[in-house]
Amino acid sequence: MRFIFYSHSDYSDIWPIMFGQAEKYLKQYPKTLFTNEGEAPEGWDIVKYDDSLSYQERVLFCLESIEDDVLVFNHEDMFLYSEPCHESLNYFSKLIQNGETSFIKLLRAGYVDFLNSSSYKGLVISTPDMVFTIQPTICNKKDLVTMYSETKGATIWEFESNTAITSTKNNFKGLMAYREGDNKRGMHHYDSSVYPYIATGVVKGKWYTSDYPELRKLLDDYKIDSKLRGET
Repeated sequence: MRFIFYSHSDYSDIWPIMFGQAEKYLKQYPKTLFTNEGEAPEGWDIVKYDDSLSYQERVLFCLESIEDDVLVFNHEDMFLYSEPCHESLNYFSKLIQNGETSFIKLLRAGYVDFLNSSSYKGLVISTPDMVFTIQPTICNKKDLVTMYSETKGATIWEFESNTAITSTKNNFKGLMAYREGDNKRGMHHYDSSVYPYIATGVVKGKWYTSDYPELRKLLDDYKIDSKLRGET
């Protein structure tokens, strides 16, 4: 499986954490950066999109260059802060490859407290509005292309809210990584023992340290001045 990181040069100040944590914890996987401009570290692939394109068009343009069938789709500010469970990631990848489900989100998220368990170890069933959201997700490239081709929205937030329409239309099914002991973090996310990451590192342009104090250590480790963006 290939790890994809979507970004934009406006967020290049946070790339040191994105690149550094990926190199630390995902060294054995192929990795590709989608961006309008900039450079990636040695060993990464990079695909550049036209800045004038819409968000969906940017992703679709870049996906045309990807030959892998199984992708882990990320955005730049969702940093790992601990070692993921590679055994589980490979197991999830095989479920996608075998067509068992359309999307596997790497943490539990949503607006309900009760979720149905699945027949697959370490996974619960996504509600229709949570089949695909802007969180690290293992998916088949073909399904990801359909999601970005058919989902409307003038902004990334409108796109995310409309993904449920596309999921219903295409009968996409979703699963989420969840183990007993994964604690709730903030209003709508849980920690993930399979893929321990900061669910959103930047909110409205500011570092999201209120719900993720682990972020402060990363900022220190990579010598990033949080005052330049501010904290929320």
